[in-house]
Amino acid sequence: MRASSLCPEVTEHDFRSYLENTRQLITSELLSLVSGISKMWLHKKIEYALLSRGKRLRPILVLLGAQSVGGDQERVMPLALAFELLHTATLVHDDIIDRDKFRRGIPALHEKWSLNDAILVGDALISLAINSAADYGAEVMKIVSKCGLELCDGEYMDTSMSLSTTSEDEYFLKIRRKSASLFRAAAQCGGLAGGGSHSEVKSLTNFGENFGVAYQLKDDLLDLTLIGGFIPKDLKNGRITLPLIHLYETSNFIEREAMENDLQFLMEGNCTTKNVALERVLHNLKTTGSFAYCEQKITEHIGRSIASISALQNTEFKFYLSQMAKSLAPRRKQRIPTGEVNE
Repeated sequence: MRASSLCPEVTEHDFRSYLENTRQLITSELLSLVSGISKMWLHKKIEYALLSRGKRLRPILVLLGAQSVGGDQERVMPLALAFELLHTATLVHDDIIDRDKFRRGIPALHEKWSLNDAILVGDALISLAINSAADYGAEVMKIVSKCGLELCDGEYMDTSMSLSTTSEDEYFLKIRRKSASLFRAAAQCGGLAGGGSHSEVKSLTNFGENFGVAYQLKDDLLDLTLIGGFIPKDLKNGRITLPLIHLYETSNFIEREAMENDLQFLMEGNCTTKNVALERVLHNLKTTGSFAYCEQKITEHIGRSIASISALQNTEFKFYLSQMAKSLAPRRKQRIPTGEVNE
């Protein structure tokens, strides 16, 4: 595939190479950062949290934001690392809140060591993020600070929402704060640090916001549709997502009551009741078009993110931003019933 409408000499292969090379560079820089704090007693635990497998999307977005307006990758790298540090801190704390035992296939930090250790590592990562972003000026620091507050408020909303009282608008407000805020701030700060004009930074800010919303919607959808017999994490933790809201709002009183009972079983029931409840909820989500509705919203926000950067100069970095958004396009896989629900 060629990017004839944007930058004719750039291909999909170039985009994949850029992502892989940039991820490796970010990981190398993180290793250097970790080695610089080797005298801290928390060193090994911080290293464990930071160097587990990750997509590095937020720091990549900082770098692409800067490069798309003519900025230098090396100069903005510490700022990119700040966003990975802040993101990792939220994951460490989220795992504590959700009582998750694993993160990316390995024991969560609070499971491997202790709850106290995990809290302190999360706090240390936030401090390291502030230090990494400090040289980029007051405006960048204010954006990072505001983003941190939104992340906290979004997480609180996530843990407080109930299906019977949460509207679709409230859900989108929650994911804009909990998830999209970090992507938005990453693209915005990248544009600022790269020397972008007011209009260029605004374009990147809008890109980050819509990219972040699409990313979270896809994450919600994948949690419910990935192949396997495990209880989806969001259902197990009682989290309210768009497919559930759509199903609830399109159901009558009796159907809503049955749905609420099934969701309760998934959190508290035995293996038999959980299995029956899971298959019923997933069947209803599919047949009522709730999955398709979520896919439609993902597609809409992908389109908005790409449209928002139309005014940027036609460089390879603009193409890479566009490809990042297109990579979020829904590719749903059907969950295969196993006859048994695993914890």
